[in-house]
Amino acid sequence: MDAEEGREEERVNLADDPSNRAMVQTDLHLLPREILLDILSRLPITSLIHFKTTSHAGYDLIADPRLPPMFHNRVSNSNPCLILFNYNILAFSPWQLYFVDNEDCSGRVTKIDPPHHSEVDSLVDSCNGLLCLSFPIIGGSSESHSLLIYNPFVGEAVRVPPANRFLNQSEVFGFGFHPRTGEFKVVRIVWDESALDVEEVDDESMVQVFTIGTTEWRKKGAPPTQLAYKMKPPEALVEGSLHWVTEVGVGVVGLIFGIISFELADEVFEEIPHPPCQRFVSRDYSLSVLNGCLSAARLVDALHYDIWVMKQYRVKESWVKQFSFDPYFPGGWQRFLTRFSTVICALKNGEILLQNEHSSLISYDPVENRFKTLQISGLPNWFQALPFLPSLSSAKATINLQL
Repeated sequence: MDAEEGREEERVNLADDPSNRAMVQTDLHLLPREILLDILSRLPITSLIHFKTTSHAGYDLIADPRLPPMFHNRVSNSNPCLILFNYNILAFSPWQLYFVDNEDCSGRVTKIDPPHHSEVDSLVDSCNGLLCLSFPIIGGSSESHSLLIYNPFVGEAVRVPPANRFLNQSEVFGFGFHPRTGEFKVVRIVWDESALDVEEVDDESMVQVFTIGTTEWRKKGAPPTQLAYKMKPPEALVEGSLHWVTEVGVGVVGLIFGIISFELADEVFEEIPHPPCQRFVSRDYSLSVLNGCLSAARLVDALHYDIWVMKQYRVKESWVKQFSFDPYFPGGWQRFLTRFSTVICALKNGEILLQNEHSSLISYDPVENRFKTLQISGLPNWFQALPFLPSLSSAKATINLQL
């Protein structure tokens, strides 16, 4: 993903030059449509969208229903792209979304305009080419948000109706897709800040589920007591289940932390076996997805970094410590990865993409046991990074397939 300065200027679309447009459109008609679609499926999605908007022939080709699955198969077998959410509140500037094209470990940054000129205040998650975006609802004394399901490259959005609001509430959302049911769902967990314990809260108001494409939120009762207060959004979507690291009990040496999941098909909470570590009692764990498997990363005493991978989902014995290293940053001086570091994804070449607390993107090569800071032109100073597989499918059409 190293990109030299000015990489954006190096990418030239022939359709940008008016003198070439007629020639391009004429040449396109000389090739069989199947070959044209195969060629287009190999292009970066930003080039495809530009081609669609600058050429009548391009618009017709990219509207072909055979192209989206061909494109999906290609991007599924390449390095994940990235969605960046700029959250630098100190800059007193609007929140912003960016896209990083990550083909063949090279990258460029593209700004994404939120739909309907809304001000995004949170990126809930990305899934199957769709983003779940959160917008604040103005008015009232409680914290509440409106949601949009958005394909940034097709430009279509599906609005999620507002959920019930409660006095002194706080809330978190999760977003995901279950392959068995073919449904996209949003999970909302809300709690009353003024309640002294979980029994004081109306249990029917605490967990709600919305299936994208329907019209109403459904109440699911109270969450496990471990998730009742001040919880964070889920960190990993694996096998159609959202996952959190949270308190599951009290041991001799203090609080015991474990993994709680919410299964999107049956809509139930479960405790997932955690890695067989000596002490799974620290908040220094974070969850991610590596090659389709649930993984748990742990910073050990600020001196060592372990990444565990669950090779067979829900099977405790399948946890494997796949990566273990002393996390030194490259550069003029050595610095440790902090507890705020996160594992983003695995790259096609076997390296692991990491993000540190200062929002640098770093690749780790487990074979050579070395790190590399990725230099990407246009990268914002502070951001949250999520893996993202872009899609040419309409957001509305994608959701209608599940109904």
